[in-house]
Amino acid sequence: MELNNLRPTLLSLALMAAAGCGSDAATDQAPNTETTQAKPGIVLISEEDFGDRWPFTQPEMHLTCLPGNAVVVMDVNSGVMYPVNGVANGKAQQMGMESLQTIWLENPNIEGTKISVGPIIEQGLSLCI
Repeated sequence: MELNNLRPTLLSLALMAAAGCGSDAATDQAPNTETTQAKPGIVLISEEDFGDRWPFTQPEMHLTCLPGNAVVVMDVNSGVMYPVNGVANGKAQQMGMESLQTIWLENPNIEGTKISVGPIIEQGLSLCI
């Protein structure tokens, strides 16, 4: 099997292993959001939870915090990981993450800007040790 075919599986395994190092902190810290616990340290977040504040093109993402407070999201279908905060962005190339720009929605209210990922980062940091 080619390495490219294994990439989503390998990324998923890496994310789950790293997330296992996280804490069991409550996942409902971000305001006005509800989450479904997927695995310890990984939560399912969705457009339904965030409404107009949802910043991604996919309707659902897995959210976790990797060691060092690196907040990442992972596409629930493809397993592709995306860095959400600066710490994660610094590890993105090393870990084979895709650019957040590819899934980050434009802000319809302010031309030339993106919808804030602040609430996603806040919730992700609540998963950190």
